[in-house]
Amino acid sequence: MKKLNLVLTAFFLTTIFVQAQEPITDAKHQDLLEKNPFNILYPKNFTEASAAYFDSAMKMYSNGPIKEKEAHLAALATSAATKCEYCIPFHIAQAKRLGATEDELKAAVQIAADVMRMSTMFYGNEFDLKEFKAMLKN
Repeated sequence: MKKLNLVLTAFFLTTIFVQAQEPITDAKHQDLLEKNPFNILYPKNFTEASAAYFDSAMKMYSNGPIKEKEAHLAALATSAATKCEYCIPFHIAQAKRLGATEDELKAAVQIAADVMRMSTMFYGNEFDLKEFKAMLKN
């Protein structure tokens, strides 16, 4: 029930935010598409907000608290776990650009696989979360 409420709340807030966007001109929209072709993924009136978000989010890699190479390795692990065929080659290319070795790339993917495996094991066997957290305190 919590997940359903969270999804409905997110949908409601997103709908309000999208509707609150001011219409943009065709010229401004074209400028945003030329700046970043991924802006085509968003409704026209949301393009400015999505472009600003994308610019800000990408700074997490280059100016965040985690070194850039490690941030891309973490993103690669997440991309592998979520099976994002767009994200995987991007984060591999970025990690390699920053000096990641084949072993580092493989380790990131293996860590993702291990987390997914253990999550499946715990979840599928209905392992008690309170008991698990109590085990971590020892």
